[in-house]
Amino acid sequence: MLIFMIILTLGIRMDAFKILVLNPWPSYSHQRPINALIERLVDDGHELFVVSPNKIPGLENHVNYSIADLSYVYQEKENSKQAKTLYQDGRLSKWDLPTVIASCLGILKREFQSQPFLEFKRRLDSENIQFDVTIVNSNISPFLTPMARVLAGNAPIIGFSSFVMDWSSEDLLGSTAHLSFIPSLFSHFTDKMTLLQKLENWFAHHYIVSNLRGRMEAFARELIRENYGEMNASLVDAWWTSVSLTLIGSNSLYYYPRQLGPNVIEVGPLHLKPPGELPKDIKDWLDGAERRVIYFSFGSNIKSKSLPKTVLDNFLSVFRELPAGYRVLWKWEADGKIPGQPDNILTQKWMPQDSVLAHPKVRLFITQGGLQSFQEAVHYGVPTVVTPWLFDQECVAAKMVDAKIGVKLSPQNVHSFEKVKSAIETVLYNESFSRNIQRLSSISHDFTSGAMDKAVFWVEHVARHGGASHLRPSSAQASLFEYFCLDIISVILVLCSVLLCLAFYILSYSIRYLPLVSIKFGKKMKEA
Repeated sequence: MLIFMIILTLGIRMDAFKILVLNPWPSYSHQRPINALIERLVDDGHELFVVSPNKIPGLENHVNYSIADLSYVYQEKENSKQAKTLYQDGRLSKWDLPTVIASCLGILKREFQSQPFLEFKRRLDSENIQFDVTIVNSNISPFLTPMARVLAGNAPIIGFSSFVMDWSSEDLLGSTAHLSFIPSLFSHFTDKMTLLQKLENWFAHHYIVSNLRGRMEAFARELIRENYGEMNASLVDAWWTSVSLTLIGSNSLYYYPRQLGPNVIEVGPLHLKPPGELPKDIKDWLDGAERRVIYFSFGSNIKSKSLPKTVLDNFLSVFRELPAGYRVLWKWEADGKIPGQPDNILTQKWMPQDSVLAHPKVRLFITQGGLQSFQEAVHYGVPTVVTPWLFDQECVAAKMVDAKIGVKLSPQNVHSFEKVKSAIETVLYNESFSRNIQRLSSISHDFTSGAMDKAVFWVEHVARHGGASHLRPSSAQASLFEYFCLDIISVILVLCSVLLCLAFYILSYSIRYLPLVSIKFGKKMKEA
């Protein structure tokens, strides 16, 4: 009885699992959903071993939380050529993605050869830790799934996507996207496409996905061959068969309704929490606005400080002309004020974005169109002006415009004062955008209320049962030709063709020979 009481007092779970999480992608916004899940799993008593560049505040010394701290990689990413040239080029085209991802894979490869990771692996080996389940960032699963096998053996693998879909694994799990009705993550279309748009959507998606998978597999083979021997390189082959299911940190509100198998599960948003208290200077600035506040942030990957001077001057000029009582809160990463900054702008290097968007006086959000920012804008009911720069942001921007909760200001158009002004004033003074997003906000709260419990259930389910083969549809092994029933249609067409040819032959024979037969028959009748 005493032991039982001690267990209850300590809150130890008898069914706790050891969980490995591989999420080395250096992007703070895309770390937030999975980190929220990690935090909840730790609180529930599970033991988490994490490979990530982002520590979770408050868990650093927790007995159930161990991390291979790869935070050094952010500085490497900041100094990359991509970061320096992006703003001058306008934006990254979807056709540039394979090349860009290839450069990022170099960073990932170095992460798995870094001292923090090697120390982490030595601990796993020395303590002979046996994992019940592994969670990997599904956006780079061709790279991470073989690494999961190296670290965790045959433990079942769960993919986790911080995008609106799991472009890497969904179709391989049996949920093939019907690209005539669902825009690719890499496209700027909606679910209502013209024939030409459908053709581009199909081609772009399959070209980019196959290219990215191929590059990731090549990098994974190279990494494993160099560090774990030629024999282990085969772990990259058919990596997708190792994935039990995938969790998507979003839902159809932020994309489009579509058919998904039972092993592809939308569980997001996960990172949304009750907003915390604002820092005093920000709170005073927002409270002191007599009318409305514009919140300007291009997220963690796009730096305002790196925008060309002409672009900065355009935004500053528009904000300078705002009516009295309007204020701007701007995420500005450099020291000091923006050159030429007017008095109605407050800049900060870092923003508690949830708390800012939850403030009642914030009525416009100028954003880059990252999914997490989109989810926060909808959740707190703030209309948007969206400037998509890279990756999935074009897809998100198209959804915002389609839902009539914002307008798109392309990276090319930020160089035009008139277009910047028009975009901001359209959303700021047209109340229909606010009404539309308030409706979506109400729906978002319904989805979010049970999102985390749903995600935890599926992680525990896979860990408890050693995988999820019982959820895998046979369509996961089907080719596109079979999936869309083209094999059946082909057989039907062949049979119809044979029958038509046979009918045509009989008809031709009848037309050609029956008159002769009838004539001969008539002659015989007369002779008789």
